[in-house]
Amino acid sequence: MALGVGNRKLKDFDGRKRLEEDLYRLVQSETLDFSRPISTETELAGTYDISRNTVRKALQSLANEGLLYKRHGLGTFVVPPEERSPKHISLNKILLMIPDYGGNPADMSQYDRKLFGGVADYAFLNNAQLEIRAYTDSKAKLVDQFRNLKFDGIIWERPPADYYEVIEELRRQRVPQVTISRQVAGVPALFFDYEAGVREVVRFLCGIGHREIIFLDLDRPEPIFVKRRKFFQEELQRNGVADSAKHVYLSPFKELTEKQLEGIFAAHPDLTAIFFSVVLFPELYEYLRKRKIKIPGDLSLISLEENEMSREQENLSSLREPRQQLGRRAAELIRLQKTRGAVPVELEYIPGELLIRGSCLSPCHILEKTT
Repeated sequence: MALGVGNRKLKDFDGRKRLEEDLYRLVQSETLDFSRPISTETELAGTYDISRNTVRKALQSLANEGLLYKRHGLGTFVVPPEERSPKHISLNKILLMIPDYGGNPADMSQYDRKLFGGVADYAFLNNAQLEIRAYTDSKAKLVDQFRNLKFDGIIWERPPADYYEVIEELRRQRVPQVTISRQVAGVPALFFDYEAGVREVVRFLCGIGHREIIFLDLDRPEPIFVKRRKFFQEELQRNGVADSAKHVYLSPFKELTEKQLEGIFAAHPDLTAIFFSVVLFPELYEYLRKRKIKIPGDLSLISLEENEMSREQENLSSLREPRQQLGRRAAELIRLQKTRGAVPVELEYIPGELLIRGSCLSPCHILEKTT
């Protein structure tokens, strides 16, 4: 008799798990009619070969998550997405996709670690798991894992163009997703507010007297790079610099040469300030060191973002991207999509922070030395 009871309990446990997972998938896919009750307890008990008491426990579990509700005398209904409350929806696991991830968070760049930290904070506070992956999974694998409840949604950090098709197919499969620093049709996207940040940098430098300012940027074709250079030129023009296009210089990653820098300084003999992408800092720093150009005595510097090397220069001013805030907001949007089935598809811009340290000075003293 004891063995029979044990087997029945195990059978009910397995059946309840299958019932909960099947109902959850149906609710999330929005294939159920919200105006009609789901199958009765008796029907579900027969379909899954479990007791009605076990069916009630499964239904109550989903009701506790805010997905089902009971109407006396009518049956159990699905809560429409727009009426679901995030506080009732549990978040189980988020996937964070990061380019070139090697399997160890400690080996990530500081840039990506900040984003990871923001997502991890939100996941921890919501008792959820977080898994980091590189861009290696196939479309079929991700769809299958989502359908089998292996994760709740995906955060895509700087997704490459050849993955857009994967993201679009997952959107059609109603997988909650958020992209960061890239835009894919129909998927919520988060961006650092480059416009506000870059304009603030130019206004600050012009406000303390600089006019000969250049922007040394990474030579990339993506829209966010093109736009930030456009914002720089526009703000220079607003501050009286007519030929602002001549104040922007581009270089590929790790290819900024001494010859190119010599050309920049020759074209701008009165140069007093450089705003630069931090990935170009090693080459720029070495050139300034060799030429014995003093910071800020001869030149003011502001970096766009920070990295390990730039943080070693304690006095270097910087425009910091809100990487942790981006991570937290992305995780929040995954939960909102899980709760409501969808969120308004729009671009969301998050402001950064301009930190002014000892690398910036009014150019008046430079002019005084040359007169």
